[in-house]
Amino acid sequence: MITVRLPEPLRAGRGEIVMMHATSLDDVITRLGIAGERDELYNFAINGELIIHGEKSVILRDDDEVEIVVAFSGG
Repeated sequence: MITVRLPEPLRAGRGEIVMMHATSLDDVITRLGIAGERDELYNFAINGELIIHGEKSVILRDDDEVEIVVAFSGG
């Protein structure tokens, strides 16, 4: 079981923390239904380490913590 910390825009009736069974970050993305908006709107950190590229291939282990962070851009 892993812990997923959700930002406010993704809560939609869920709490800030969601527990789920997932073997990869792709599983988390799919279960939360954010596959279509993931690239532009969200970044991911696993156990405090920011994942910049290849997030779909990141393998998760029991007790990992995934934090989803709203992406910022500037110009």
